[in-house]
Amino acid sequence: MINNEFSANSIRLARVTYVHPEGQKMEVIFLDTGDYGRDVQVMSPYAGTDFGFTSGIPSPAVEGHDENMTNDQDQRHITAVVANIQGIHVALGFLYPQVTEMAFTKSSDPDRMIERNPSDFYRTVSSAADMDMVHPGGAFFRIGAGDTPDDLAGRDFDGRWRIKHNKKDATITLSTKGAEVQLLPSGVITIKADKNVIVEAGEEISLTAGVKVTITAPVLETFTPVFETHGIHHDSNGFHS
Repeated sequence: MINNEFSANSIRLARVTYVHPEGQKMEVIFLDTGDYGRDVQVMSPYAGTDFGFTSGIPSPAVEGHDENMTNDQDQRHITAVVANIQGIHVALGFLYPQVTEMAFTKSSDPDRMIERNPSDFYRTVSSAADMDMVHPGGAFFRIGAGDTPDDLAGRDFDGRWRIKHNKKDATITLSTKGAEVQLLPSGVITIKADKNVIVEAGEEISLTAGVKVTITAPVLETFTPVFETHGIHHDSNGFHS
């Protein structure tokens, strides 16, 4: 058998020292020997010339190749699982550090799923199927019981979960070619449509305003022949007390 240096495949742990998101690569120091690895490609579950998934490869809080660098629990540090495959370094995935904001217990949060971006935007699903998408400024989308997101602050095993970044007002916009709905942080909601806005209810529609209601249209039609507003009776012939 011919000895081929590329046949010595291995899997090792490494500390991420620099990232290069434009190439989906990073540089590392291997934890077992302290030697340096460059051009470590990050494996993706979905990738090609015109499709794929990328997380942006967040940078560690402190970049550098110091093999004696200590891990500050209040700063981001990243441990990668790096394989040597035919002479090419490939990051197969990552391991959580011993102390992390992402460890939730099965007693307090069984089966909880969390995906959190370094920007502090996150989405989570509880074992009760309550789903939240939360902006660090407080805007959120929720499907589930109740009308507020699950408060995760300090509920993780190490009691460290907290939102630190981008705590700014955010507008929620739902838009398509001919229509748009906006929820503004100021408390204003706007609905725009190039054609029709249709509201249907099987029973009642309630409209309440603290100051006034303004309706502007070339033609205003009432389809219900008799209705009552604030104790005043209306019909097709006019107003009656």
